[in-house]
Amino acid sequence: MSYVQVWIQLPDLDLDLDGRVTEEAVHIIASSAGQPIAVDFSGGGGGDVIRVCIEVDVNQPLVTGVEVDDGDGGFWQSFRYEVSGFCFDCGRLDHKREHCPHHPRRRNRGSTGNTSTYGSHNLAPRREEQYKRQAPVHYFSWHRPAAGWVKLNFDGSFKGRTGRAGGGGVLRGADGSFIAAFAAPLETSSALMAEIGALQNGLRLALKLNVKRISIEGDSKITVEMLTGKREPKGEEESSVMSYTRQLLEGFQETTARHEFREANRSADHLANMAAEAAADASMEWHHHPPHSLLPFLLHDQLSMVVPRLIL
Repeated sequence: MSYVQVWIQLPDLDLDLDGRVTEEAVHIIASSAGQPIAVDFSGGGGGDVIRVCIEVDVNQPLVTGVEVDDGDGGFWQSFRYEVSGFCFDCGRLDHKREHCPHHPRRRNRGSTGNTSTYGSHNLAPRREEQYKRQAPVHYFSWHRPAAGWVKLNFDGSFKGRTGRAGGGGVLRGADGSFIAAFAAPLETSSALMAEIGALQNGLRLALKLNVKRISIEGDSKITVEMLTGKREPKGEEESSVMSYTRQLLEGFQETTARHEFREANRSADHLANMAAEAAADASMEWHHHPPHSLLPFLLHDQLSMVVPRLIL
């Protein structure tokens, strides 16, 4: 997978929470399109449109919008991308329409018609100039846990285009050695619930393996902050699942938890995407020997290789 950061616009966002659109609500909506990085309520120099910087996989179709449940019948929130262009046949960023290898019309010249839902209506003028001076490059890498500890890296994945979700995670020892990993499809309709589901699966696996001291890392800042008490859960569902998650923590002698960017969480990210693309009943677990596709990510982490990231 190859990720890039792009800005999306949320035109005519019709969500009223306590009289204002909250940053957390925007994060949840935008997470259907990709991993949220930053939110701009200023409109980027024009209008009052809300903008979000997200990370997207260039090899996957862009998400054009999401159905939002606001407790009053719901509504459709469309996304407009501040990019120079993309393939209007398959929705991917890594090529243009005339070179599309995915669409049947390109593979079979005899077919006619175009059923694509993509077009210029998915584009928005680019407004990134004002952020260029504020986006220094930082470098991140995975680090081994302290002696006597086991590290759990977890991640959840929710595919807004297909509605499929999954969670994955990996347990490693103080020398960086592989202990176990999992990838499990999840029945949920939000990225946040996928993150929490992945965390719970990872904690249950660690308890099953009699881990005593666990260091938890994930790239969902909201999940980690709720776990550590820095953020209060919103609503009955979040409160219930976080209460159960904290009960799982009681099974360990010592715990730590911290947020890490995706660049230091790539092994779990790979497993989460594997889970989201698997069949609904295809939960997978590995002990001692990781899946072949995970090996490059584990080696990358073991060598503490750095990955650059723009911090906006």
